[in-house]
Amino acid sequence: MTACHMEKIRHRFGDRTVLSLDDFRIEEREFLVLVGPSGSGKTTLLRLLAGLLDIQEGVIRIGDRNASSLAPHEREIGVVFQGLGLWPHMSVRGNIALGLKKLVPDAAQRTQRIEETARELGIYEHLGQRPGRLSGGERQRVAIARALVRRPRLLLLDEPFSDLDARLRRRAARLVRDLHDRHNMTTLLITHDRTDAHLLADRIGVLRDGELVGCAKPESLYREPGNRFVAEFLTDAAILAGRVTESGAVETVLGSIPLIDGLAEGAAAGQTVHVAVRPEELRLGDEGADGTVLACEFAGESWRCRVAVDDQEVAVLHHESMPAGASVRVAAPMSARRPLQPLDKSGELA
Repeated sequence: MTACHMEKIRHRFGDRTVLSLDDFRIEEREFLVLVGPSGSGKTTLLRLLAGLLDIQEGVIRIGDRNASSLAPHEREIGVVFQGLGLWPHMSVRGNIALGLKKLVPDAAQRTQRIEETARELGIYEHLGQRPGRLSGGERQRVAIARALVRRPRLLLLDEPFSDLDARLRRRAARLVRDLHDRHNMTTLLITHDRTDAHLLADRIGVLRDGELVGCAKPESLYREPGNRFVAEFLTDAAILAGRVTESGAVETVLGSIPLIDGLAEGAAAGQTVHVAVRPEELRLGDEGADGTVLACEFAGESWRCRVAVDDQEVAVLHHESMPAGASVRVAAPMSARRPLQPLDKSGELA
């Protein structure tokens, strides 16, 4: 069942179209992560869903209701903003309770709901304190509690982890995913961090210049990004150009790489296409194209080596570090792949 549907949405600031969505859906109980660079339309989409921007063109449905003209408090939505939006002069209890009276008129029921939510998020002992006395992670949990206490039909998260250090970021992300699963929630997370996307998402949507240029399960987008923009934004893939052979492969600087379904995929012999190759698919050894090591970076159990092959730079995972300037050979991946679809400046398929 669809929890949210944005149909034929067009939003402009002045004469610039910042969001153009023909059919954007979030399914019931889904955790959808929307990624894209700054200015891609992520926050505009969230503000339209939350009712914080008036819709200019199109329809927004939440469940079976047309929510296009509903006020924010009528949409059954909880929002956690990037800056958290906590009131410094209010206690934690006051911040969590903000706006709750309209939804829960009974004071005893409000108190019970606030305290249950605070206990679940581990901030019950801070209810009487002000946000300025809390740590960054605790303040973030207060903002999440304020959204969850409303029992929202749809939870919207706008870059909620951006001000946390790496350790707290991972902990907060796991907490949000755990709450989502525990309460059978429907969640939309807006972020520019692909690590958050891969860690949390049931599906990842990719925005570019206000348009959705990819949307699928994380593993699907990772293995078959579909177009160059998604490949470069979500992975460390190198994009290789090459000519399609009569046998249904593409000849690149690394050698011949087979195409899925060969020429049946729509790639004509002699045509120039692009394919994505990821660091873990390449290997250094005795065979392959000649290359020169540019640098190596420690990546945990392996080293990420940047290698120049002709005028192409590729990243290769290797079991040991290699000195800059070392001559190596890079073997092309053996697994077949689909050619990447090009995108023009407007985000349309070229």
